[in-house]
Amino acid sequence: MSVQVTKAVLKDFLSNAETNVLALTGAWGTGKTYAWREALLENKDEIKFKHYCYVSLFGINSMAELRMSLFTKSVAVATLGQQLDLATIKDHWGSISKDWLKRQYERFGPMMKSLPHGSSVSLGLEALAPSAVRDTLVCFDDFERQTTIKAEDVLGLITELSEERNCKVALIFNADQLDSKDAYRAYRAYREKTIDFEVLYAPTVHEAFDLVFDFDFTNRDLALRHIVDLDITNVRILRKIRLLINRIAQVTVDMDTKLIEASIATIVLLCWCAYAPNVSKPKIEEIENWNKFLISFQKEADLDPLVLAWVKRLKAYGFTHVDDLDLAIARVVERGYIEGTGFLEVAKKRNEELRSAEMSVPFTNVWRRFHNSFSGDQDAFIAELHDTALHAIAHISSGDLNGTVRLLRELQRDDLANNLIEKFVEANKGKLSTFDLKEHPFGGSIDDTKLRATFDAVHSELKQLPRLEEAVTFMVKNSGYNPEHLDAMRMASVDEYQAMFLKHHDDVTLPSLIKWCLRWSDSEHAEITNKATEALNRIKDTSLLNAIRVNRYGI
Repeated sequence: MSVQVTKAVLKDFLSNAETNVLALTGAWGTGKTYAWREALLENKDEIKFKHYCYVSLFGINSMAELRMSLFTKSVAVATLGQQLDLATIKDHWGSISKDWLKRQYERFGPMMKSLPHGSSVSLGLEALAPSAVRDTLVCFDDFERQTTIKAEDVLGLITELSEERNCKVALIFNADQLDSKDAYRAYRAYREKTIDFEVLYAPTVHEAFDLVFDFDFTNRDLALRHIVDLDITNVRILRKIRLLINRIAQVTVDMDTKLIEASIATIVLLCWCAYAPNVSKPKIEEIENWNKFLISFQKEADLDPLVLAWVKRLKAYGFTHVDDLDLAIARVVERGYIEGTGFLEVAKKRNEELRSAEMSVPFTNVWRRFHNSFSGDQDAFIAELHDTALHAIAHISSGDLNGTVRLLRELQRDDLANNLIEKFVEANKGKLSTFDLKEHPFGGSIDDTKLRATFDAVHSELKQLPRLEEAVTFMVKNSGYNPEHLDAMRMASVDEYQAMFLKHHDDVTLPSLIKWCLRWSDSEHAEITNKATEALNRIKDTSLLNAIRVNRYGI
């Protein structure tokens, strides 16, 4: 039944004075309780009963406890949805004071039983209190989660409230998930006597989506498309999806739209796998192993039928392989937060790759037209070749630069060729290896004389190693390094390490410097860690305080 039809039924139920019983059923997570509470507030002024009581049957251990809950949890209908301010207290003082007393009894009742004479007072109140529940709108929730009380006893109480206490009752549950066959049989047996009408709350995907996602939600249409694809109607899962999309959107706001779109698609899929588990879905905790099935050359007949089913489903969704971004998002889904999952680092790297590819597209297209056509104005072609190369200068390879420079020289535009060389150097000054033609795998193919000479000069200039502090500071600030930084750390003495650790630093923290110096123990650069460790041991020997400080780093 659609949301609008359910709203109409609940409105009619709440607005008449008949003491009938309604069963609101539906799958877990579809928002049955939310729909009930929303209808309750929307139609509060139409309710003919002065009191309202909501009781979740989950965790109720006995009929005595259930009957007492009816007394302690009932409140005045007039106060529903209102803040407890002076105006509300003034208007409804009688009801509010009674509600407060009932809540205090619920809180301190167990304590009273341990006091002298308190037990008799408490038991006396428990015997009398349930009979005070009359002329009340009652809602019992989570009927399917009740495991202690017999289903027929709960249904018997509902009949008593309706027929003898002049109460109107709503029962909310998932009929398909009744905990036992006995509960299912009891409900079927007593339904005709107890339930006046039954409403199946089954919102469509679009209706469930609209309950969770505002119309101004960023990337709303994209999220909807993937949610419709997987037929997700569980409101709890949709709220989880919305939360994670918002969190990832906050850290990817300036990144490539393709990365954001891919992240949203993966969030929806992995939330669907993680929070609505089913044998027909893969387990999110096994995501690292998905590729062996998604990229499998096995015949379909040789695959487990369940595996084959989810492989086909994921491929139909457009999910054909697992990459580093997917693994990072899986950690975000499992933990509920981004910090420490590696998502931001992976996203930044992917964003740079996408940006490089995007920036190079016009440049590639110009070269494609050069090879595949005899048409076009020469001056226009030269201008476009230069401009697109300049636009992508930080992303094209030295081989592409060499080919472009040579063509411009053949077209008698040395000025444009030299300008590109100059701009390429400016854009890549932080990458020493780019200008090392001896170590470059295709260095021998760089044959423009001026380009080779410029690269050799720049490499010689950059080869001057930075100081130790400059090298380690660069690593801390950029979460990465170039070969010259490692060379500087290898060349530094233990004295230099000790001086760096003892010095005050304004732009980076001491722990971050130390961690970058100690991380090489299991690599070919272990001598760096050895020197840093010796320097820290020297500092450790200077005082007990410094010994405690150094011990924090496992030394």
